Amino acid sequence: MMRIFKVMFKRNMDKLSALPDELLWVIISLLPLKEAVRTSILSTRWKNLFTSISCLNFDDDGFRRGFMNSVDRVLFARKGVDATKFRLKCRNPLDGSRAEGWIQYALWHNVRELELDLSVPMEISFKMPSGLFTCRTLVTLKLVVADNFDFKIPRKVRLPCLKILHLESIEFSDDDSVERLFSSCQVLDELTVHRCSFENLTEINVFNPSLKRLTISHHPGVYEFENRIVINAPNLVYFKYFHFIAKDHFFMDLDSLVEAYIDFGPVFNSVFYEFGTTDLIRGISRLQSLHFSGPFSEALLLGDDQIPALPNMTYLKIGRCYPHGWERLLNFAPFLETLVFEKLPCFQENIMKPPKQVPSCLESQIKVIKFQSFKGKKSELQMVGYFLKHAQALEDLIIHITARQNRKLTITEELLKFPRISHVCQVLIV
Repeated sequence: MMRIFKVMFKRNMDKLSALPDELLWVIISLLPLKEAVRTSILSTRWKNLFTSISCLNFDDDGFRRGFMNSVDRVLFARKGVDATKFRLKCRNPLDGSRAEGWIQYALWHNVRELELDLSVPMEISFKMPSGLFTCRTLVTLKLVVADNFDFKIPRKVRLPCLKILHLESIEFSDDDSVERLFSSCQVLDELTVHRCSFENLTEINVFNPSLKRLTISHHPGVYEFENRIVINAPNLVYFKYFHFIAKDHFFMDLDSLVEAYIDFGPVFNSVFYEFGTTDLIRGISRLQSLHFSGPFSEALLLGDDQIPALPNMTYLKIGRCYPHGWERLLNFAPFLETLVFEKLPCFQENIMKPPKQVPSCLESQIKVIKFQSFKGKKSELQMVGYFLKHAQALEDLIIHITARQNRKLTITEELLKFPRISHVCQVLIV
């Protein structure tokens, strides 16, 4: 049996070794560091293959000790080959000076994609090499650091090829450095700022003419930014704003915006209720698709403040909604075609209060209405009956029932009894 296994193994190894070096480099680059180095013992041909791969993936997962020495040996054994992709992820304490050297190595070898996850304590102080901010080959930069990491942005920033920038757990030092970093990336397509600290700033200023996708997010919970957010991005098409709210928003030239995801966390400061949401909606009012959710969304849905007009919006998804309040958004979206309710609160059985006047888009424009989590409560059934009664252009009403099978059958029977004003309307229950 052992002899047969050895013969089969040898045949498979022969097939693998027959592959061209370029393909073997791709295979090795996908392996963890330990396994990549171990391939050198397979045969004479494999002995130095790992030293020529251009995609370097260093992850200390699985190392009890010796990780830093292993990285040093791999880099030392390389023969001047470009490191086009360089990923470093560490979960254990790290010598900061050695980490600086590894990053500098990547910068010297024409790195295009650089991903650094250094959210660990450093045994020796660590600072980011200044050459990181003037790298002419860098296309993608993803940086995650420890909470107490001092992120210094030098006076000179020039990243002529950078298209994707992802920053996480960064503590920004001042307004000028943030604006300088974002505006100096001349071909930037995508910017993500996640869980970063803005305590040292008076405003977040994102000015970039080429930017197409922007995400600003924080941990779920209470997070109020006391100053303001300034966004000037004439080519922005996608905006995601999660668990974050500023007292003041100043958005310029966002006419190209297509899609926005807005998810507000809970807020305790009344100033944010009065100005935060209204300024935000006004700034993104030219969009076509809006995903709107979070506890703070109630301030807009149930409040009395005037909602800015949304003249281009054709798609609206509400992540949390009461049996009333949603009509306020519909009143200011005259060309809405698709309306989606992701989730209705499960802690109450309120009676629906029909709006005094039927929104014009419901009477003439809305073609699709979806309930993604329908429990069959009285208020929900009333909402469905209201829509079927007034949505004259409705083509599809799609309801996802979250209930046991016997209860689901009862709810389905009730739903199918409602009269429909639209002659082409189909009710799909899943």
